[in-house]
Amino acid sequence: MSEITLNVVTRAGIGTQAVKKIRRDEKVPGIFYHHGKENVAFMIDRQLLRTIRGHKSALLDVVFDGKDHKKCVIREIQFDPITNRPIHLDLMGIKMTEKIRVSVHISLTGTPEGVRVSGGTLQQVLREADIECLPSDIPEIIELDVTALNVAESLSLGDIHIDKVIVLGDPDTVIATVAVPRVEAPAEPAEPAEEAASAEPEVITRKAKEETEE
Repeated sequence: MSEITLNVVTRAGIGTQAVKKIRRDEKVPGIFYHHGKENVAFMIDRQLLRTIRGHKSALLDVVFDGKDHKKCVIREIQFDPITNRPIHLDLMGIKMTEKIRVSVHISLTGTPEGVRVSGGTLQQVLREADIECLPSDIPEIIELDVTALNVAESLSLGDIHIDKVIVLGDPDTVIATVAVPRVEAPAEPAEPAEEAASAEPEVITRKAKEETEE
């Protein structure tokens, strides 16, 4: 897998006001934590953070204040619900000799037989898979070929096979399926215009007759 170097600056302020100032300066606050060690508060340039948004499962070599290197992975990136800007970053320190659990993006390749021939619709139900492996064995992405899928057929977690990687979760959990083509019900025939037109005079005639009898 690829490894990304990330330069960050440690910070002392961890209160609300300090965090607001960091964000006003176009930076993103974050926390680095490692089991059994003290957490490290840091900040990173927002533009730099954008370079790793698409590499959630990447192995990072984080450099603190230009000198202290630590191996880690992204645990979480929080985003503003309105602007979609990153507002906080959590990094988890790792040991290269210890297995870790991470989520990896699932990418589907190919055009299913059921779509090409039968007019079905490919639906991706699951977009990430949780896995366990050594840091050096983390795949950048999990690719699944859906070419052979026919209508009503699917791929599940049990169909993922990667050397040195354990896929977590129920093997029967569906990742992608080809839905049956929708068949629209035939429209009901419209009432003939002549019948619709003749109905109203009958009502008028009947009403007029009733008034005459009175």
